[in-house]
Amino acid sequence: MKRYLISLLAVITCFCATLQSEAQEYKIRQSSSLMGMKMESTVYVKGMRKRTESGAMMGMTQPITIEQCDLQRTIKINDKKKLYYIDSFYKVREEIIDEDEPVNKKPVPIAKEKTPKTTPEKGGVITIYYSIRDTGERKKIYGLTARHVWTTQKMKPSPDACMMKDSFLIKTDGWYIDLPKFNCPVRYRPQQMQRQPDEKPMPDCQDRFVTRRSGKGKLGFPLIETTTMIMGAQGAKTTEFKTDIETLDFSMQKLDSMLFEIPPGYTETKNEDDLMDKMDMSGMLDEVMNKAKKQMKEKPVSDEKAPDMIRVGILPPKGDDQVQPAELQTMLVGTFTTGNIEAVAVSSAEEAKTMKCDYLLNSELSKIKSGSKVGGLLKALKNTDPNALSSFTIEGSMQLTKLADGSNAGTQKIDGKYEGKVNDAAGKALDNSGQKLVQKIK
Repeated sequence: MKRYLISLLAVITCFCATLQSEAQEYKIRQSSSLMGMKMESTVYVKGMRKRTESGAMMGMTQPITIEQCDLQRTIKINDKKKLYYIDSFYKVREEIIDEDEPVNKKPVPIAKEKTPKTTPEKGGVITIYYSIRDTGERKKIYGLTARHVWTTQKMKPSPDACMMKDSFLIKTDGWYIDLPKFNCPVRYRPQQMQRQPDEKPMPDCQDRFVTRRSGKGKLGFPLIETTTMIMGAQGAKTTEFKTDIETLDFSMQKLDSMLFEIPPGYTETKNEDDLMDKMDMSGMLDEVMNKAKKQMKEKPVSDEKAPDMIRVGILPPKGDDQVQPAELQTMLVGTFTTGNIEAVAVSSAEEAKTMKCDYLLNSELSKIKSGSKVGGLLKALKNTDPNALSSFTIEGSMQLTKLADGSNAGTQKIDGKYEGKVNDAAGKALDNSGQKLVQKIK
C-alpha cells in the first residue's frame, strides 16, 4: 500500500508539473495602430521567451522578433530572406537616481560597456525623467486581473549631446498583467547609437545617461495600451505619433520550443536594415484616401439623410500650388466619416444645404514652409527611409459652421511640423486638426 501511495503521489506530482508548464505557455492575438494604420500581430510566450509575429503594413513585411530573456538577447528574423539579426540587451553608462529615496542615498551606477578606449571621449548628458503611477484600478480581462498604470519618460539632451538634439517624450496609458516566469527587462540600444558596419566608429562622441525615477508601480504584459511619442518643444516644431494596442484573443496552449530558436539554415546579418523594407509615407496617405473613397462607394450619400445621422459638407482646402485640394478634400471626408457622422465633398455652402448638411467645414493652409530632412523621431521608427522625406512647417486654420444659423461651431488652429512629401504632410496636418474638430460635433 505504501509503495502504491508513493507511486500515485509521483504520478500526481508529474501531472501537476505538466499542467503548470503548459500554464506558462500563451498565444495572444493583438491589434496595433499607428497614425490610423492597423496591423494585427500574434504573440507567443513560453517561460522566459517571447515570439512576436506582426502582420504586413502597407505591403511591408515586419521581422519576427524572439526575445530570449534567459540569454539576454533579441533575435529578429526575416523569413522571406532567410536572414536573422542578433541584438544583445545592452548596458550604457547610466546613473539611476530614485527621486522617492532619501536624498542622502547615492545614485547607483550601472555597469559600463566594455569597449576599447581609443581617444578621449566627448559628448553630453542625456537625462531621462521616468515616472510610473499605478492608479489602483483593477479589472478582469480574459479572466486575468489587469492593473491600470500610467508612465511618462522624457529624454532631455544637454546642448553638447551627440546622440540626440531634441527632447523626446513618451507617455503610456495601459492595462497590464503578470505572465509567470516571463520577466524580461529589455533595454534596447537607442537607434541613434547603432552604427552600420561600413560607418566610421565615433569613440570620441559618447553621451552619459542619467535616469531620475519617481512613482510607484510596475508594468508587465500589456493587454491594452496607448503610447504617445512627442518630439520637440510641443510648439511649431513638435512631431507627435500615437500607437494603440488592443488584445483580441488570449489563450493558453502548448507551444513548440523551436518557435523560440533561430530557424535552421538561416544566415546571420550584422546589419539590421537588411531585414527591413522601407516605409512608403506617400503610400500611407494613399491608403487613407483609398479607404475614404471606398467608404464613399460602399455607402453612397443619399439626398434623404437618416434622422440619427449628422452630415458635414467638406469644402476643398485652400492652399498654394504645392498641394492638391481634391485629394486633401477626399482625405478629410474620411476623417469626418465616423460613428453617426457622415461627410460629403461639396463645392459651396449652397451645395451643402442642397445635400442637407448640418455643418460646413472650411480649411485653409496659410503657410507651408519646407524644413530640413527628417531626423530624430522618424529615425527611431524602424522601416523608415529618412533620406526620402522632408519636413514642413504648416500653419493654417479650420472652421466648422452650423448651416442652420451660420454660427461658428468650432475652430481649430493648424500649427506644427509634419513629415512626408508636401501633400502627405499637408494631409497629416489637416487630419490631425480635423480629428479634434470631430469631437465638437453634436
